[in-house]
Amino acid sequence: MRARFEFGEDIVPGREGEITPAATLTLVFSEWGNERNLTEQECQELVSTFWSGTGPDYQVEAAVKYDDCQIEAYYLGEARHAFYSLDESGHMQVRPPMAYLNQIATSFDNVYFKRLDFDVVGMNNAYCNANPSKEDLNKLVVVSHSSSCVWDVDDGATIPTTDEPLMEGDVEDYFTGKLAGTVGPFTDLVAPVNPFTVTPAPTTDPATGASSAASGDQSQRGESSSTGLLIGIGAAIAALLLVGAGALVVALRRRH
Repeated sequence: MRARFEFGEDIVPGREGEITPAATLTLVFSEWGNERNLTEQECQELVSTFWSGTGPDYQVEAAVKYDDCQIEAYYLGEARHAFYSLDESGHMQVRPPMAYLNQIATSFDNVYFKRLDFDVVGMNNAYCNANPSKEDLNKLVVVSHSSSCVWDVDDGATIPTTDEPLMEGDVEDYFTGKLAGTVGPFTDLVAPVNPFTVTPAPTTDPATGASSAASGDQSQRGESSSTGLLIGIGAAIAALLLVGAGALVVALRRRH
């Protein structure tokens, strides 16, 4: 699994033909090691399970590209404050939702969260926290500065696991002007709905509970022998189709 967070401008679904100030989070699931590519259906089920929810300042799309499932979530306007804080003195902090991304990764058997790319424009004197494996900071691009940091496990980095700020610096006029950034603290994500915080309703009555539990035990034994992301995804999708997203979360929790 790989993640890329870009804070600047992008072409947003439904707003083609214009460049919109946005925070864009891209999540990529790959199945290179198991001689099988992810399908469109599997990709859409990943979105339904882990990236659901709607909002006026939130768009998400997913597709199989280059044999990978690529999920792209766009946050606009004040919804971007989930990722940045800006105080009156001009100090800016930026963070991706690393706690949730790590929850997704650890929900499956043998998922390898390989790499995080992190790019921000509209900030000068920037520096990265959490020991990235690569930095390219304060590069002048026309009228503003751009900074990027990479955490790549293959290069010895540790993927951050908390929602602490990963980049800090001084805000530029480009951010508060062209990108319409505002002073304010971090806020909660408008979406997705975190399935790990959902309390599922019972899906069976007491008379059938015992047989369902026995069936669930057999299913878990089968999953525990699986290897790779695809089998984990397949099991998750099967659970989703059979008993709904709420029960899927219970199944995921039982693996820990």
